[in-house]
Amino acid sequence: MSNKELADLIFPNIDKTIEDYDKMYPERNLKEGALVTRFAPSPTGFVHIGNLFQALTDYFLAKNSGGVFYLRNEDTDTKREVEGSGKELLDQLAVFNVIPNEGYFGDYEKGQYGPYQQSKRAEIYKVVIKE
Repeated sequence: MSNKELADLIFPNIDKTIEDYDKMYPERNLKEGALVTRFAPSPTGFVHIGNLFQALTDYFLAKNSGGVFYLRNEDTDTKREVEGSGKELLDQLAVFNVIPNEGYFGDYEKGQYGPYQQSKRAEIYKVVIKE
């Protein structure tokens, strides 16, 4: 059995390619040196000092370089997820004036590079694995 046949057997419903995603998510039009940073907490409770340090670091790296700071909700650990804590985490970060430019915002998403919930990104990973 060839690798292609095996990939088609494992992922029969995946018909997109990496090139399709490259078209969907083109390179950002940012100035040279601008950073795109990501804060990706699990919605398992309240902001703790480690979350806050990481968010502040990512936020200021993006802001000071003229880049983009986004939040992706790492919601795949459903057994530990605390209902509403994704939105609560955003509210807690806002107390420190850490507000993402794009990403997951609790009850909506903003930006052209989503989905920003990890659980909704499975197809992207399957496309890459299949190729």
